[in-house]
Amino acid sequence: MKVENSYRWKSCPLCMSSDIYQIGELSYTGKISFSSVEIELKNIPEMWKCQRCRSAFVQNIVAVETARSLYSMGQAGARWPSNDFDKMKTDVVVQIIKNIFKSGGSVLDIGCNTGELLDLAHDFGCVTSGVEYSSSSRAKLASKGHQAYSIAEEAPGEFEVITAFDVVEHLYDVPAFLSDCANKLAENGRLVVMTGNVDCLSAKLSGPRWWYAQFPEHIVFPSTKYFSDYSGLRIEKRILSYAAKSFEYPKYMGLLALLNALLGRRKYTGLPSIVADHVLIVLKK
Repeated sequence: MKVENSYRWKSCPLCMSSDIYQIGELSYTGKISFSSVEIELKNIPEMWKCQRCRSAFVQNIVAVETARSLYSMGQAGARWPSNDFDKMKTDVVVQIIKNIFKSGGSVLDIGCNTGELLDLAHDFGCVTSGVEYSSSSRAKLASKGHQAYSIAEEAPGEFEVITAFDVVEHLYDVPAFLSDCANKLAENGRLVVMTGNVDCLSAKLSGPRWWYAQFPEHIVFPSTKYFSDYSGLRIEKRILSYAAKSFEYPKYMGLLALLNALLGRRKYTGLPSIVADHVLIVLKK
């Protein structure tokens, strides 16, 4: 399926600054997967950065309506493994989440796939709801006893905890997302976000070759400065981690990858990473 990808931001999609600049072309071309749908892009995507909030974003992306259609067509559960959350994520991330869930209450997981995080929340006695575009994933959620919605606006009431793991990098309007989450949070509620860390050394060294940017559905990479200065919520915790346990390579492998790049043997993509290349941010209302 050939897909038009000519959408370009006129300013930073996060802080709205016009002080933006290109850092290079992204390397994915030809037939690739958007979620689990095979597509072919017409234009070469570009990676740009914002001088003010230090976030990065992609130019030449598919229109939001096309993205929604592709997500709904996709089989996210088939692409991403349905492993137990506490077996898949790093120990530091799992411990923080468990500490948050110990208080019980209501949990809304946005972009929940087939509900592995919600399963953990349910084990702690939380009332669980999930938001997922994929209809097949929503059916799986319902079969496990979680409330399932296609958009967050459908979920009624307030929540003590809202989680968004590997979600914000997909969003066309992060400021609106954060505002909507804040409105859905109960007083003193928490929004837990995990995404690629555009501030990390591996991301800076690899630039447009950064592995986390090589997915056509990954279009924005908010910095910690953005969450701190522009989210409208207070950062309670900021923890560095890897995307999952499977990305925790021995340190020497990351250093070897960097050395090979310095010697011109291969281009550095930030993988294996020489540092933790994801960030978990707990925002409090």
